[in-house]
Amino acid sequence: MKIFLTKLFPEKEGFPPYIYLANMCIPLYFLFQEQGGKLFIGLFLMLLFVIIYRQVFWSKKYTLMLIAVELIITLFFSFFYHPMYIYIVFVFVNQMVRLPLKWMYMLCGSFLAFCLYLIYKTVFPDQFYLVLSFMPPVFGGGILPFIMKVSLKYKELNEDLKRTAEELRIRSEEKEQLEESKKRMLADLSHDLKTPMTTIQGYSKVLYEGLVEEEEQQKRYLKYIHDKSIRVTTLIDELFIFSKLDNPDLQILVEEKDVGEFLREVIVEYYDRFAEKEMELHIDIPAPKILYAFDARLLYRAISNLLENCIKYNPKKTAVFITLKKSDDIITIEIGDDGVGISEDLARTLFDPFVRGDKSRKNDGGSGLGLAITKKVVEKHRGRVYVDTNPERGKTNFIIELPI
Repeated sequence: MKIFLTKLFPEKEGFPPYIYLANMCIPLYFLFQEQGGKLFIGLFLMLLFVIIYRQVFWSKKYTLMLIAVELIITLFFSFFYHPMYIYIVFVFVNQMVRLPLKWMYMLCGSFLAFCLYLIYKTVFPDQFYLVLSFMPPVFGGGILPFIMKVSLKYKELNEDLKRTAEELRIRSEEKEQLEESKKRMLADLSHDLKTPMTTIQGYSKVLYEGLVEEEEQQKRYLKYIHDKSIRVTTLIDELFIFSKLDNPDLQILVEEKDVGEFLREVIVEYYDRFAEKEMELHIDIPAPKILYAFDARLLYRAISNLLENCIKYNPKKTAVFITLKKSDDIITIEIGDDGVGISEDLARTLFDPFVRGDKSRKNDGGSGLGLAITKKVVEKHRGRVYVDTNPERGKTNFIIELPI
């Protein structure tokens, strides 16, 4: 029964359907007191009223006209059947609230004027108790819509304020997290720079003061200095790229190319390094062209970072799986392996700056920014990158998804 009432009288603006049914009982009671043709005309008008009431919710273009017809039917019943029919106004008063304020003034004013005329012609001044019974529908049709509209506006304003406060809270938390991330990043950066610079200073001082006389040992110290300077240069270069990609205003230079051919070219450049570690490559790239608009320079760096990590952090004879797939709305690049694997805890922070291997401060020659740069590059292409620590094959699978 409740479902039927809800379909007949949709619950809008917080009005449960039984409110409408209660307000329809009074006019229906009087209607069934009528005889002959007057009864059938009344039933027809009541059916028309219900149809129009339902139609208001689906025909926004004709809302004003339909509500005006509802008002006319109500007044028709009140003048030609029984004055108490004006209680019907409570059924559609919530619909009047949806009208612009100008039309609300006109409709409510007209209803109020006709009601006062009806009272004057039928019960005033002899039947004062009936005059009092007219007050609820007069109030409901003439004043209640404005009260409801103000109430709804206040409710909307309150919800807007709550929504704004929630957005400010979220932005404040994001800002705090960003500041904390920057502080952590600066601390990690200073650590990563200090270590090689200390080595360079120590060995260069030993050489400068002539404390090492053996030529072989001098060459070894010079190599240490050279290697550490390369590490510092690499770190600065990676940091520059990361900062550049972190700029939301950065425009990437996209060009439509075959992703499959591009991926093959990247793999070829790393083939010798895979061969040095006797790694077994399993490559699955479809022969048909997969055209996509991307920045080849940036995407090369993103994929090369994944291949670098695959080579660097896995032992010899590791199987590497490289797959390219295309669906209706997405291009997927997968780079996985059956090497050492990645823990679930590390996977959650793996794309953060300066996270490397199982030890975040591991001295492996990497910058700790490779995967963070990969993430930024993929996001610039409106895609996403994530790691699957329990793939169908192997132990680790990095997945890049690019929307078409």
